[in-house]
Amino acid sequence: MARYVRDRSLEEYVRWLGEKVGLGNLDYSRIRCVRSYGSKSRLTAARIHAAGRALSAGLGVRPFYVIEFVSELFDSLGPRERDRVILHELLHIPSSMGGGLVGHGALDFDLEVRRLERRLRRE
Repeated sequence: MARYVRDRSLEEYVRWLGEKVGLGNLDYSRIRCVRSYGSKSRLTAARIHAAGRALSAGLGVRPFYVIEFVSELFDSLGPRERDRVILHELLHIPSSMGGGLVGHGALDFDLEVRRLERRLRRE
């Protein structure tokens, strides 16, 4: 069974990276990061979870997002590839942060990640 641990240092890095590449429109106080250990995933280094409107309304909070980093895969990546994974997951969050997710069919994620990487390298 997988185990999940919140990673505040990764949350800080995600915020720094997102703001550095121009994704400052996101409310990073509503984005949490967890590391999962013991996941059966063999291909996915990270995935995003959204607490949508119904759950948020029931809990009395604004919608929030959790990025799960599968430690067995994410930790083995180099720094550049880790950044690519983080940027990909951030792109799933709509600017409205209304509780939904941007699907793969709505955006060319590879193209957008490359664009953000160029912006990062220029800084």
